[in-house]
Amino acid sequence: MAEFLRRLVSGGKARFKDTNLDLELDLAYVTDQVIVMGYPAAGIEGLYRNRREDAQRFLTARHGSDFWVFNFCPVRENFYDKSVFGGRVSRYPFPDHHAPPLAILPLVSREIHAWVTVSKDRVAVLHCKAGKGRSGTLVCAYLLSLDTLSPPVDNSYPEKDWVAVRVDDCMQVIPDDAALEELEEAAVSSASSIVEERLSESRDESRSVPSKPSVPMLQQVLDLHTSRRMKASSISTNTSNTKPRAGVSIPSQRRWLLYWSQLLAGEGPPGMWGLSGMKSGSHDDSNPPPILQRKVRITEISLRLRELSGIKVGLVRAANMLMDCGKDGRGLAGSLGNNHVWASLARYDDDLVNALERWEQSTRDITNLGRRNHESSESVSGIFTSDKWDKEKMVQTFARMGDNGKLPSEMNSKDESIKVYSYVLSPLTEECWVEISKAPPQEETHSSEASVKSGMNSIHSISRPVTNARIGRSGIVVDAHRELRIKIYMGQVFMTWLWFIPAFHISLDTPSSSFTLRRDDLDFPIGIGKGIMDVELKMEWCQDEVDDMQVKTTRTDSPSSGVETVVASIAGGVEVGQAVER
Repeated sequence: MAEFLRRLVSGGKARFKDTNLDLELDLAYVTDQVIVMGYPAAGIEGLYRNRREDAQRFLTARHGSDFWVFNFCPVRENFYDKSVFGGRVSRYPFPDHHAPPLAILPLVSREIHAWVTVSKDRVAVLHCKAGKGRSGTLVCAYLLSLDTLSPPVDNSYPEKDWVAVRVDDCMQVIPDDAALEELEEAAVSSASSIVEERLSESRDESRSVPSKPSVPMLQQVLDLHTSRRMKASSISTNTSNTKPRAGVSIPSQRRWLLYWSQLLAGEGPPGMWGLSGMKSGSHDDSNPPPILQRKVRITEISLRLRELSGIKVGLVRAANMLMDCGKDGRGLAGSLGNNHVWASLARYDDDLVNALERWEQSTRDITNLGRRNHESSESVSGIFTSDKWDKEKMVQTFARMGDNGKLPSEMNSKDESIKVYSYVLSPLTEECWVEISKAPPQEETHSSEASVKSGMNSIHSISRPVTNARIGRSGIVVDAHRELRIKIYMGQVFMTWLWFIPAFHISLDTPSSSFTLRRDDLDFPIGIGKGIMDVELKMEWCQDEVDDMQVKTTRTDSPSSGVETVVASIAGGVEVGQAVER
C-alpha cells in the first residue's frame, strides 16, 4: 500500500529501482555526479514520500561518504538535522513554487562544482519537497555553468542503451546528400570509433563527429533534466494531446535560468552584482566594485482578461462565502460585490538578499561565475546555519497596485463571441486601498458577476497598512536588480503570480520600457486566472534616485492555508493536483 501511495505522489516523475538493495525511490541521476530526489521524510510523511532511512541506505551503499546533500526546503516547510547524512548537508531554502533569490544560483553551482571536481566518485544530491521544481532549477543552474555538458553514463543507464544513444547522436549529424559521397568514409569511421570508445572507456579527442555539445545551452539543459527526471510517458506527445510535462515547469523558475545564462555569457544588466563591464568573466576583481543600486519605478500593470462564465462566477462566490465565514465571521455581508482587480508587490528580505550578494561577490571566480574563488577562505554555509531567514515567511509584501475603482474597458477580439476586458493597475496609496477593501457591491456592465473572492489570501487579512513603500511621482520605486513578485487578484480571488527582475527588461539607453507575459509565462493561472490573456508591466528609470535607499518590506500577507488553496482550486474548476504542482 505504501509503495502504491509513493508512486501516486511521484506522479509523472521517474523512480529509481535498485534490485540489490530492494529499494524504489523518487530519485534520478541527471548526470553521473548529480542526483535529484524527493524529500527524505520520516513519520507519516514517509508513507507517501521517500523514507529517510531508505535514502540513507541507498546513498551510503552506492556512494559511501562521497555524497553531499543540498536541501532547498525552508524550516517552516520541512526539516531534518545534518547528522542524518553524516553532516554532509548544505541548506539553501526558499519557498515552494517560487523563484529563489538570484544569488543562490551561483552559490549552489559553485559549491556543487567544488565538491564533485575533487573526485569522479563524488555525487551531489539535491532535493526540495517533490524533487522537481526547486531542485531542477538549481541542477540546471549548475549544468549551465559547466564548460561542456556530458550526458549520464551511470548504472541506471544500461550500457547497451547508452551505446545506442551515442550512435543516434552520430546519425543526427550525417552530412546532406551533396557532401555525402565525399565524407562517407570519414562519417562511418567516426561512428564506429565512438561506439568502440564507449565500450573500451577510452577517449579520442581527434574524432571528426562530436557526440556532445561543446557549450551547454539553456534548452539543452532543460531537455536533459526533463528526460532524466520525468517518466517517458509524461514527456511523450504521441499518446496525448496535452502539453508534455517539463522537469522545470514553473515559468518564473525558467525565467531565472534565462537570467543566469545571460549572466554567464557576460550579457547581464550592467552593474548587476558589481559585474559592470564584465564580458566572459574577465575583469579586474582585485578591488570589487560596489554594487550599484539603480532604481526603477513600476508605473503600470495592464491585464487582459476574457469574460468569466456565469457557472464559474457562482462557484467562486459560494466558495468565498465559506472562506469569509471561517476567517472573520463577516460572511456574505462583509464581502459581496468586490470585484476590483489589484496586485500585491513582494520580495525577499533586504538583509537576506544583501548577505547573499556579498557572499556571491566574495566567493566569485572572475573567469567563471559558476566557479568558486580558490583563494576565498569565507565559509559558504554560514547564512543558513540557523533558521533566522526561513522559520517565517520569506517573501514579504511592500506595496499594492489596483484599478482605483475604474471599470475595465472592453476590447475587440478576433473571436467576436468572446469579450475581452482590459484592467489598468496603478499604485495604490493606503487611502485608496482602504476604499477598495471596503467597496460596496457594484454592478459591472460586462458580466453578471457580483462577487468574486479568493482562497489564496483574504482581502481583510491583508488590509493592514503597508509602511515604507516608496510611491513616487508616478510609480512604486524599487531596486532594479532585485527580485520582485507580483501577485494578482480579483477581489479576494487569487488569479496568478509572477517573478521578475526589472533590470533584465529595461535598457540603460532607454528611459522607460515595458514587457508582456502571456498566460503561459505566468505562474499558476488557476481558476479565473485561466481567463488571463496576458499581463504587461511598465517601468521607467529613476534618474534622480540612484541612491542606497531600500524599499523596506513588511510582513503583511498572511500565509494561505492548504484548505483555502483547495477551495480556490475547486471553485476555479481545476484539479487540486494542478494547483499544487511542484
